Amino acid sequence: MQVRGSPSPLTTRVTTARTASATQVSAPPAGLREGDKGPKVKQLQDALVKLRYLTAAQVATGPGIFGPKTETAVKKFQADHKLPTTGFYGDLTHAALKKALTSGKPAPKPPVEGPTKPGSKPGVFHKPPVISAPSPNYNERGGKDIDTIILHHTASNDGKGDLAWMRNPKSQVSAHYMLDRDGKIYQLVNDQKRAWHAGAGELHGVPTDVNGRSIGIEIVNDGSGKTPFTDAQYKALTQLVGYLKQEYKVPMNNILGHKDVAVPKGRKNDPAANFDWNRLRKGIS
Repeated sequence: MQVRGSPSPLTTRVTTARTASATQVSAPPAGLREGDKGPKVKQLQDALVKLRYLTAAQVATGPGIFGPKTETAVKKFQADHKLPTTGFYGDLTHAALKKALTSGKPAPKPPVEGPTKPGSKPGVFHKPPVISAPSPNYNERGGKDIDTIILHHTASNDGKGDLAWMRNPKSQVSAHYMLDRDGKIYQLVNDQKRAWHAGAGELHGVPTDVNGRSIGIEIVNDGSGKTPFTDAQYKALTQLVGYLKQEYKVPMNNILGHKDVAVPKGRKNDPAANFDWNRLRKGIS
């Protein structure tokens, strides 16, 4: 029985909704990163939800926990505001977030899952967030156009060590990108430069300077054929290769493994035999 004068359930819901919508959302203090927990992280998530870099559903299971989804949202916000895409919520990101919350500009469309850019047509890719990790091991392309993408495995499962090796001038090796086991993408060499990843090679049986015409991508994996490539790596690789294919108009038959271009034949076997080429090709086609 409802007591006369008491608010109805509908009135209560409407009042609650109005109160929630009127709640002021502000930028938390700087200094948050993946793994942090607490009310400041919840405040950051509320701000990202308001700006539509996160959905309420994405944070419902972990409010106040700075997990992978929150880090991805921070990186997307950083990329949109031309900041380093570190995923760390520092002073520059704090200032940009504060400005965005008070600018009054329309928020972007809600984030979507998958490799397409929010609001774009299916199959249209944007460059995924990358972490800058410059390597000195490169030179000029000599006027050659980019028309090939070469995939490698690093021959270890130690992303930190692999990254350090490719950034060491004594190693004389590099790649344009490295994908770690957790899906993080590191950019070591600018696309327009010639990274040192392929060595002596040929393309479809014709001898050529593979390094001069290609983008090299190292995937952290020991290459044994027994260690699975992670789901995070496949998702990141699909976005990255999809973007590069689109950006440089690379034909599908020029997206190859190191084993396909190295000479003499059999000199290389990467990416490993358990790499799922069908998954990648389906994702970028």
